[in-house]
Amino acid sequence: MKENRLNTKKIALYATCLVMAVSLCACVRASAENTENPAKGSGYTIIDASGAELDIPEYDDITIASAYAVAVPFIVALELSDQVVAINYKSKFWADNVEGLAKAGSVGRGVVDLELLAEYHPDVLIHRSNDPRALEAAEELGIPVMSIRAENIDEIMKTLEMMGQYFHAEARAEDVKGWMDGKFDKVSEITRNIPEEDRCTAIVMGSEPGVVAGGDMLQSWMLEEAGAYSLTHDIKGNINEGIPTAWSNIGVESIFDMNPDVIFCTSSTVLDYTAEELLNSPAWSEVEAVKTGRVTLIPAKLDSWDIPGISCALGTMWMLHRLYPEYFSAEELQTEIDEYYSFMFGRTFDGDYVGYDLSA
Repeated sequence: MKENRLNTKKIALYATCLVMAVSLCACVRASAENTENPAKGSGYTIIDASGAELDIPEYDDITIASAYAVAVPFIVALELSDQVVAINYKSKFWADNVEGLAKAGSVGRGVVDLELLAEYHPDVLIHRSNDPRALEAAEELGIPVMSIRAENIDEIMKTLEMMGQYFHAEARAEDVKGWMDGKFDKVSEITRNIPEEDRCTAIVMGSEPGVVAGGDMLQSWMLEEAGAYSLTHDIKGNINEGIPTAWSNIGVESIFDMNPDVIFCTSSTVLDYTAEELLNSPAWSEVEAVKTGRVTLIPAKLDSWDIPGISCALGTMWMLHRLYPEYFSAEELQTEIDEYYSFMFGRTFDGDYVGYDLSA
């Protein structure tokens, strides 16, 4: 009996050792897999703008590439610039003033250069959600893709939250969202005091005369937040592969019929006209905004204030000033401009350098 008990104990001991050995091998194998594919292993996931599920990496220093200009302000705002290996520069402004981006290479501008992407081989590519071919090609290279879409304020906030989770920058993402919410609350407090009869009608015009921001676009929302009646509120963008494509070409005759009090021209894309040309055009001379000289380009030359992202808070405050200067002065706006750049870059910039003029 004693010998049998000893044999039973030996068998149990051997079994325990075997289980421990198998578990150790599994851990080593899992660790090796995570090293080979570092975007897996945390056990947590996010759903990106394309509806794809991404594994959140366990580690913090996730290397980033992007050919999408809209991604740059999000990266800077979340203090991820040092993790960028290749980026699309909307302008030299970002590379000149953000140390991490100054050292980064490029994987294309708007269109992903797959050869360069394969060369840099980042841990993740941040790209626009309506370019499925690029997303599939990057994934074929073994590079995880985070799709983002930020055409309205809800999508901007969701993008901040999603990127905060993925890059382990949740606290900073909440700070940025809180900063933006605070600015929009301030704008709302001011516009609440503007009588209905004093409110302006307005539009935001795009790359060419007759192309406007519809009601499903950020720029139209900014107008309404700033206290204007957006005359394009009920206009929706075209649909491409199930995704709204933003700007709508309604033609100049429709704008003449709308007769807006104010026309803002976007700075988020290249224009084939200038505000001065509209102001001096006989064809536009009967439009109220032209009669009163209220046709203007949204700042700024180097850093667009109406591009989808954090600067839309600043762009909304600028619209508020241009619409109702008696309620929000140039001096108050300048204070907000300085605060925005301090928040984003840790410093302020001269208006001549960035490309805005509050004296006009």
